[in-house]
Amino acid sequence: MTSRRNFLASGGAVLSGAFAPPQLRLASFDTVTDQRMSLWDNAAGAHLRGAVFTQRRVYRELDGAEFLGPGPLGAPISQGTLNALADAGANLAVWSGAGLFTEGGRFAADPAIEDHIGRWLDMCQRAGLYTVIGFRTGPGRSAFAFHADNDWYPRDLLNQSVWNDEESQAAWVAMCVLAAHNFGSHPALAGILAMVEPNGSDLGQPGIWPAMAAALDRNWPVATGVPLILSPDRWARAGAAGEMAPVSAHAVINVHDYAPWAYTHQAEGATVRLSGDGQHLSEAMADYPRWACLEFGAALHAPAVGRYFQTRIAALESAGANWAAFRWPSGWEPYETRETGMNVTLSREAMNALRAAFGRNRERPG
Repeated sequence: MTSRRNFLASGGAVLSGAFAPPQLRLASFDTVTDQRMSLWDNAAGAHLRGAVFTQRRVYRELDGAEFLGPGPLGAPISQGTLNALADAGANLAVWSGAGLFTEGGRFAADPAIEDHIGRWLDMCQRAGLYTVIGFRTGPGRSAFAFHADNDWYPRDLLNQSVWNDEESQAAWVAMCVLAAHNFGSHPALAGILAMVEPNGSDLGQPGIWPAMAAALDRNWPVATGVPLILSPDRWARAGAAGEMAPVSAHAVINVHDYAPWAYTHQAEGATVRLSGDGQHLSEAMADYPRWACLEFGAALHAPAVGRYFQTRIAALESAGANWAAFRWPSGWEPYETRETGMNVTLSREAMNALRAAFGRNRERPG
């Protein structure tokens, strides 16, 4: 009998039932007409170009009543801001948010998160956008894993136990598979990013994420037609892609890129100049037929930020890689008036580069 503890080594036969809520109504699939995997073929050129949205769980004692909205996730994203992204020419909205399962306890599916993702998919379809849903958080990982060294939040909110707990690891795999079953038939869904920026290596657990990724690849419900998107460890760095096992034809490798860090994350008033032409990604990913860069960006006060976006986009286009820039605003004023540093809509230079590239888009969800 397969338990949660030997779950990562199991085959797919038991996977779809484990952890699934009994009331779940699975979607039906038409694998004959589903062509979503063709959107990720680098040999055919880039098909998806867009921007990133981020959300996390709202903690009223930390966030107050307005900053991230009423919950359960914030900041709220409006239909208007998705429409504005589409009007700029984009055809992709990458959602980087909470996974379906709770972060602790029984690892049960959270109906509020399921409903939230369902509404997000519908909003993207209304705007004429494909979307990738990416899970920043889930069993054994809270949003504060991205801010482990900061002190602006209560430390009891920090959860990184997924890298040490086998039950959390197994539940994360099951959560992603459940998401494929639950949302797989939605025409706006271009792929599921199983974990946003895995970082087990940084916490002394270099083998955990490659094992989880291999389990996901092995047990992925291919009949749903939903591409599985896997990032390398070390915060999705291209240099760590070789640490993963070879992936199947239904999987895509996703990398994030903020190189050079001294340029993209420079303080306001600094004068760090742009270096490099962005070709480092295509060189690192040359052996992968299906890869994308679904997050890159720079502080808007960085010198020549327009040229940064132009060179990075040109390099990705030459490699046939889909891409998304960080970040597009939510439309929630209490949040956006405070978090302005990488809101690309506030930079004319950045938007000129993005609009020029978005103009190449042809595909839209049916």
